[in-house]
Amino acid sequence: MLSDARKLGRFAQIYGLRKTAFKALSRQEPLPSFVRLPSFASPTRRDVGVIGCGQFAFATIGHELTKVQGNRFSACFDPRKDRASKFGHFYGCEVKGSPEEVIHDPSVKYIYIASNHASHSDYAVSALDAGKTVYVEKPIAVTHDQLAKLYAAQQRGQERLFFGYNRPFSGAIRELRKVCAGAAHEPMTLSCFVACHKLPSDHWYREPTEGTRICGNVGHWLDLMTHIRSWGDLEDSWQITIAYSNVHQIDENMTLSLTSERGSLVNITMTERHEPFEGINEQLSFQMGPHMAHIDDFRSMTLRTAENFSRLRFWPKDVGHRSAINQPFQETRRDPQEVFRSSLLMLRIKDMVCARERFSAFSFDQAARATFGHALD
Repeated sequence: MLSDARKLGRFAQIYGLRKTAFKALSRQEPLPSFVRLPSFASPTRRDVGVIGCGQFAFATIGHELTKVQGNRFSACFDPRKDRASKFGHFYGCEVKGSPEEVIHDPSVKYIYIASNHASHSDYAVSALDAGKTVYVEKPIAVTHDQLAKLYAAQQRGQERLFFGYNRPFSGAIRELRKVCAGAAHEPMTLSCFVACHKLPSDHWYREPTEGTRICGNVGHWLDLMTHIRSWGDLEDSWQITIAYSNVHQIDENMTLSLTSERGSLVNITMTERHEPFEGINEQLSFQMGPHMAHIDDFRSMTLRTAENFSRLRFWPKDVGHRSAINQPFQETRRDPQEVFRSSLLMLRIKDMVCARERFSAFSFDQAARATFGHALD
């Protein structure tokens, strides 16, 4: 109990009271019957459907969407009835018996997909073809075939597809982009050290059909790398090296090294030696031209540019969830081509890990032609 109280206290310091409350309620089983989102948070429009009602949908999508839009949830589905019932009870929305019922509900105009990873793309394609605006959580696909079908649906969908890769929306990365505007074409060095949740050996993230932790976790930082390089001209050709600390548990406690044809260097280390008390912790170090930065868990950033030094703080902790989750309702959005490129790279590395490969060459253009039939613009 004392440890739980300390964790709540630390989370409140990091995320603020409201988000901490949502996180705590998402872990409460069962949820007391009197606990509901206050009715004053409900706008006149109820037009959002949710497929997948786990902790992320409850605590993160629910928190960030209601904070900005009010409670617009109309319908939800989860194969675990207890999760769907809990979500529906708290947000006051209708619990559906199948994902198809959410997709074809005429009151639902926006669909948020936060189900198991292997189902993301199929639900997104179905919802797009039904004329809905779709927000799909990461990963957007776990196979090349899924990615190809989602790309085709996105081309038919007239820009109604939004993506859950949120780090580019963080305050630190947005500030860094402003600083590096004049050096975006120069090579960069990026080092990401990520202490992840410690998962049990039978956790569903580890299933090859779910894309392993490469799709579940590492894709975030591959997407961030792709985003930063796209500030200028994203290099086409990369060399990939993987160092495994344990070949029997290949998708964690590992380091990826990527080097580009123009000399960019990216290292991503994912470690899970022990469950982090404050949740996932990210330490990013960066250099591009005369600009250097260190991002401390997206709570602060030090910037050194030529002769200048500055320190920025971000409270509550800002990994970009609010802006990412509210993309369907705002002008700012990710470039879909950028996310499809990062997904191609993620799938290549996932395939390497599943095959226990250590070295590979990668070309964005070649991967796009093999998957989509043509290079991306």
